[in-house]
Amino acid sequence: MERNGGKTVIQLDVSRDKACVYAELAAFLDEAARAARTPLSGFRVGAAALGNSGRVYLGANQEFAALPLNFTVHAEQAAVTAARAGGETRLIALAVSAAPCGYCRQFLTELKAPLDIVLNGEARPLAEYLPHAFALESGGENLLTRAAVLKAAGLDELARAAAAHSYAPYTGTRSGLALRTASGRVYAGWLLESGAYNPSLTALQTALTLRALDGAADDPIAAAVSAETGPAPLAPLLPALLARIAPRAAIRTLPLND
Repeated sequence: MERNGGKTVIQLDVSRDKACVYAELAAFLDEAARAARTPLSGFRVGAAALGNSGRVYLGANQEFAALPLNFTVHAEQAAVTAARAGGETRLIALAVSAAPCGYCRQFLTELKAPLDIVLNGEARPLAEYLPHAFALESGGENLLTRAAVLKAAGLDELARAAAAHSYAPYTGTRSGLALRTASGRVYAGWLLESGAYNPSLTALQTALTLRALDGAADDPIAAAVSAETGPAPLAPLLPALLARIAPRAAIRTLPLND
């Protein structure tokens, strides 16, 4: 491991024997699971995604007691979200501490590239877990096509940048959300669509996930800015959702030009 900008960066040498690399990848699952937030189920799941760059991105399941169950973010989705926020453009493998559910298998097909699932010391292709995946043609874009490390001067600019990096090949919606916590930390999330629609993640879910993976889940949200356009907006629901988990947050919505 090495440190970059105060944050721990996990880097593996992917030129070595695959079995050894995958064993090292799986060794991070306990650490990943420690970031889980499970007020409803009490069931912690860790995931570790290995990028083509050799970097490892940790994810854990996120539950929100005040929100509907379908706002839960699974560990696999969290790890992919972390990889996307880190600028990774391709994943090689995903180690998990529990078998991926059908919902996650469908979400992972949006990577549109071979992916090994590492579970209990065994690596199997994602295609074996979901041999007859539902798929819609989306013009060649994949979940990591717009992966980028977002930087902006303020919440407005960050929300707009996040919206521009949405993965929405099915509805064309652009939706981004920027959060500022009470301590001043800032997080941005984007819409991530699934061809099956339901496994999609809203910009709020991805922003909250990145906040939790950064160890800031208990740092209250002070402000939120949404920027979006398209037929599947989050803005109409955002005040009600944030009122449950961040009742003191100041919320604004910015229009985007088509």
